[in-house]
Amino acid sequence: MGCLCTKKLKTEEEAEFEQNNEPIEENEVHELIEVNNNTSNFYEFNNNNDSNNKINKKIILKSIPMNKKSKTFINSGTKDENIDSDNISDLDQEIINNIQYKIINSDKINDEELNNLFSKYEPLNDSIIVEIRPKMLCENEIIYYGEWDKKNNFRHGRGIQLWPNGAKYSGQWKENQACGKGKLIHSNGDIYEGDWDLGKPNGFGEFIQIDGNKYIGEWKNDKQDGKGEEIWSDGSKYEGMFKNGKKNGSGIFIFCDGDIYEGNFEDNYMEGKGKYTFSDKRIYEGDFTKNKIEGYGIFKWPDGRIYEGNFKNGKKEGFGTFISVDGKKFKGQWRNGKQNGEGEIFNPKENIWKKGIWENGKRIKWIY
Repeated sequence: MGCLCTKKLKTEEEAEFEQNNEPIEENEVHELIEVNNNTSNFYEFNNNNDSNNKINKKIILKSIPMNKKSKTFINSGTKDENIDSDNISDLDQEIINNIQYKIINSDKINDEELNNLFSKYEPLNDSIIVEIRPKMLCENEIIYYGEWDKKNNFRHGRGIQLWPNGAKYSGQWKENQACGKGKLIHSNGDIYEGDWDLGKPNGFGEFIQIDGNKYIGEWKNDKQDGKGEEIWSDGSKYEGMFKNGKKNGSGIFIFCDGDIYEGNFEDNYMEGKGKYTFSDKRIYEGDFTKNKIEGYGIFKWPDGRIYEGNFKNGKKEGFGTFISVDGKKFKGQWRNGKQNGEGEIFNPKENIWKKGIWENGKRIKWIY
């Protein structure tokens, strides 16, 4: 499920919006969403509030990864043309004399598992003649029990395979590879259950990590691809499109603190058009660049304040219009979140616009 993306929200003081040399303190919260690709934890959350109501929180947007130590690839076993028998006794001797496959006695695959295997999974709907053989010790100390292609000596049909590290696959096989329906328990306890093809998750399936994080949806070549849903143990949730194991396309991410992002994703980043609703009802709708508010957008506050215009790195930058609660307006140039350059200010009481020059949030002169 790719790269790590960290979202950090900071508050800064609102640029002084002034008229007639009397500054109006708006205490605006600027939203800055930053990226940190060096974070190693799957999911981090840090929230510290000081007396100035500054928010510092770190949230990682990433895709739930398949365990890399015990691969989901199941491409084991090779064809042996020497084994061809009509009865089990002759077959026993052939297998015992064969270096690759040996009959063994093992309690690592118990009777209950075998019963569940044949009751849960249907026989393959093909013309291959299969037979159930004893438990086998295969290449790389792998244990397999189940059905075989009698003619070609492939694992084919329904079977259970156990790796030396404890990983276990139970389900359908085709020509020595997991194919059809099956369940893989990784050595660390992670579980994938669903559709398989060519030894990899392909189709629809559910992947559950031992810590409770899970992905349910479509897969392609062992990676999330298509429509899916990620659910984290802390309550965070993503539902939307994936490509090549990462969030790509439209989706909605609900954070554990109640914030919601709905819009476009690219390689696990909030990218392009989107809408971000904060838990305190503030709303930003517009452009995002790699998890940052950047481009053109509209920021609204619950008390009625509105800024519409350009942003850069999460702050007002370029041309934009700010409307305060009492109806005062400023339209003009901004830099680093503050009025900077030529602009106009509107006083609803006088019903007039006045032009001026601002620098770092302060008016330095009027233009008559």
